[in-house]
Amino acid sequence: MSNYRASVVIPIRDEDWAIIAKLKTDLHTAGGYEVIVVDDGSVTPYPYPTVLRLDPPVGYGAALKLGIQTATCPIIVTMDGDGQHSVEDVNRLVDFFTYFDADMVIGDRRLKERGLRLCGRKFLNWTATLFTGRWIPDLNSGLRVFKRQIMLGYFPILSDKFSFTTSSTLSMLADGYKVDWLPIKVSPRKFGLSKVHVWSDGWRTLKLIIWIGLALRTRWLRQWLRPLWAWARA
Repeated sequence: MSNYRASVVIPIRDEDWAIIAKLKTDLHTAGGYEVIVVDDGSVTPYPYPTVLRLDPPVGYGAALKLGIQTATCPIIVTMDGDGQHSVEDVNRLVDFFTYFDADMVIGDRRLKERGLRLCGRKFLNWTATLFTGRWIPDLNSGLRVFKRQIMLGYFPILSDKFSFTTSSTLSMLADGYKVDWLPIKVSPRKFGLSKVHVWSDGWRTLKLIIWIGLALRTRWLRQWLRPLWAWARA
């Protein structure tokens, strides 16, 4: 039985080490958190032996999976390592998750985007809503809290890339788990550039929405569609 309030998994790749060190310090100061940093093949490895490392790099989702498998607490928090998420919001999400006995609570970033990114995000949200029957305000926020055991059961169909968050949200909504959203603040990125590519990652996400949505909402097709999940995750 874990003595931690929650295990916090932070996937990183070529992030500023000072930001990661501050996040770890702030989380330990907040109390009750097991902090697991997973380095997905950074050019300059993180200079601490406590960090898990994938080398060569596999992907954002693979880093999260390794962190979740390593965690000792039944409650998992995932957050980005670029300084955009705050420990205060982690506390708020965990409190909300515990009080309402949710299965997953997602941070709603309420992003003020424009142009192609805004259109793409809205289209993906609307498409996902068709399969889940519930409006999704933020499909792929990196800050979220969920039950470890439930997520482990979905590992075979969850993407090893950036679409991990999308596929996990869809899976739990389609299977009727209690998923809620809570508004969070997102600070400007403090180091480097976003590694999300609008076209390639957007296309991969759309494939996952369609295949996972169909598979989970149409139970009698589950076995027939299983081989196609591997194609969608590629």
